[in-house]
Amino acid sequence: MRTPSLLIRRLRQRTERGDVPGWVMITVMTIIIASAILVTFQTRVTAFLESTLNEFM
Repeated sequence: MRTPSLLIRRLRQRTERGDVPGWVMITVMTIIIASAILVTFQTRVTAFLESTLNEFM
C-alpha cells in the first residue's frame, strides 16, 4: 500500500518531466530557423560579420 506522499511525489515528477519535449522542440526549431536564415542570406551574413570583426581587429 502506497502512502499519499509517495503518490503526490510521483505525480509531481510526471508533470515536471512533461516539459522536456517542449524544450527539445524549441531548440530544434531554433536551429532550423537559424540554418534557413544562414543558407538564404549567407553572403550578406558573411559580409556583415567580416566588416564587424575587421572594425575590432
